[in-house]
Amino acid sequence: MVRTPSPEQTVADLDLSNLPVGEILRPLDPIKDVERSLSETWETPLSPWGGFKVPSALSVELDDGRKVLAFGESDKTKGLDRAILARSEHMRDCHIAAVVRFVDSESSPNEDRADLKHALAGPVFRVQTSRWYYQFAIEGRERAVLIRRKDDEWAVLVGMDVQTPDGYVTLEVETRGDGIFCRIAELDVDFHYTDTTFKAGKAGFRSVGRSLLSSLHISQTQSQMSADQKRSTSLYTGDIPRAPVLVKTIDLVEMGGAPKFADFYEPDRYDILVQTDTELRAETSDGQRLWEIPLVIRRPVFSRDHVESGGRLLYGFTGKRHERHEPDIAGRLQEYTIDDEMVVISCKTGEIVSRQPLPDAVESQRYFDFAPTTGSFNTNEAKDIVLREWVDNLGGGGSRLWALDGELNLLWEQEQKGAHYGHHWALTMFDVDGDGWDDLLAGGVLYDRHGNVRWTHDRHEEVSAIYGASHYDAVALGDLADDSEINPTCFLLAGSAGVYVVDGLTGETNAVHRVGHAQGRQIAAVRTDLNGDQVIVATRWGNMGIITLFSGRGDRLWTMQPDSIGQGAVPVTWGDWPTQLIWTNTSKTVQAFYDGHGQLLRRLPELSELWGDEMRLGCGVIRMGSADTDYTSIARNGKLYVFGPEE
Repeated sequence: MVRTPSPEQTVADLDLSNLPVGEILRPLDPIKDVERSLSETWETPLSPWGGFKVPSALSVELDDGRKVLAFGESDKTKGLDRAILARSEHMRDCHIAAVVRFVDSESSPNEDRADLKHALAGPVFRVQTSRWYYQFAIEGRERAVLIRRKDDEWAVLVGMDVQTPDGYVTLEVETRGDGIFCRIAELDVDFHYTDTTFKAGKAGFRSVGRSLLSSLHISQTQSQMSADQKRSTSLYTGDIPRAPVLVKTIDLVEMGGAPKFADFYEPDRYDILVQTDTELRAETSDGQRLWEIPLVIRRPVFSRDHVESGGRLLYGFTGKRHERHEPDIAGRLQEYTIDDEMVVISCKTGEIVSRQPLPDAVESQRYFDFAPTTGSFNTNEAKDIVLREWVDNLGGGGSRLWALDGELNLLWEQEQKGAHYGHHWALTMFDVDGDGWDDLLAGGVLYDRHGNVRWTHDRHEEVSAIYGASHYDAVALGDLADDSEINPTCFLLAGSAGVYVVDGLTGETNAVHRVGHAQGRQIAAVRTDLNGDQVIVATRWGNMGIITLFSGRGDRLWTMQPDSIGQGAVPVTWGDWPTQLIWTNTSKTVQAFYDGHGQLLRRLPELSELWGDEMRLGCGVIRMGSADTDYTSIARNGKLYVFGPEE
């Protein structure tokens, strides 16, 4: 019998004919009409539209009279890593042809790869995340390689030395089941390799260093497309969480500011705190006024518990010391305000409990901040709080700490030597040894209640030496494993160094997960088959949008990348759904509920349609009144839209 293969059909073709010469697909600009067709076919995951503060580093140029897509900038290409992928995420078998001219041979480290030395460009396929994929590429203009990448594991499956010409060559990839076929006819390269690691994913082209892409064509047969379609629609078929319905719309202009929902007045009753231009106001979820004071506070934090006098305490900053006006990485002018006072307010009465001056700011300081919660250092009530800083010369974050009681009296102060703390969630408090008093974890250093160092992370020097990992961006500490032999467990999110799972009693590292630039975390119980809690970790710079779930013991359970904008995911208790859900809320395309196994349960078109074409919006999970369910919220055009589970 003679098999007659069906003809290949185009999945994606790079068409530059109608595009003007110049930079394209800038992440912070609206999509131009002339770019719309290109953006509907291709995505740029390392410089995504709607993303943050990164140059496009993609431009249309003329090379010997032909329009080409240039990766990297001619005057500073070192370390720039960019990709263009077809918007089809379930491709297994396909054919890719890329016509490329390789310009750079060297590169330098970036936030995605700390050991980078050589330029690397070529087709990528079966891309599951921006750190999990195959690539057929030319490395350093002197070696053809087929690579399987999984985080920081780079396996060269096949390689051979070549002499890359100054002109264009065609790199072809064909996948057939577990077989991978790679060819460069001009260089007599012909690889065949069998690998079973990645079954399917996106396809396109990726380049670190400068290269010029003249043509990129991806095709499949009808049989291959049908197989992908069947696989993509074989989703979860069990119970589905109820759909979201709009339950409340809040006019933010009429309210005078963005509301903050919390059970600050009575336990388990969620009321609203509103900061206007002139006053701080507390009211119930149905609008009944509780109290108001003529005070503007910034970066407020609630006490961990309700105090004996009733309600929680509210800690914040007020007044103004000075302002700095400086351009950020995207060249936009930013205003940094350094407050001159800190204040504590009773959430039951609105009474100012204490108001004290702040310490002197250093020259490179942007602002002061509080730890995200309070603890018990010298009283039975968890009213003690830690003041911290954000300074520019440590890559963000800081080194100075001031422990304060509930009336803002100084208990102790410290300045860290190495193992610096980073973002807001880089500080937490927990009673590590069970003596009844809280300890403070600040970045990679654990302090006892008196400010004495109990331990410093045993691998902090390694962290500081890794490009893009100058501090610890977020931490988690507690009895997360529900196992007395392991608890307390500590997670240190160290930027581009990834996630360190550490013994909470000693600071010794048990495991390291190089998941990307780890920067945000959430703690929740989303798996009923596991003891303890789980930790959701999100990545940012260099590989936005990767989400990883860890067990409380520190085991990696799964990794996914719903999109490449990436502000993470949050746990949601949704009506009568038996366990918590995970809500990915980073962009229009990934408004969805997942379960604790990373299985997509329900897309949320109700929220996606509201999102519209906005690049970034305020999203969150809130509670209102005495309801025992979470609500999802999206802010847009001066209104806050609140959704709850459908009845």
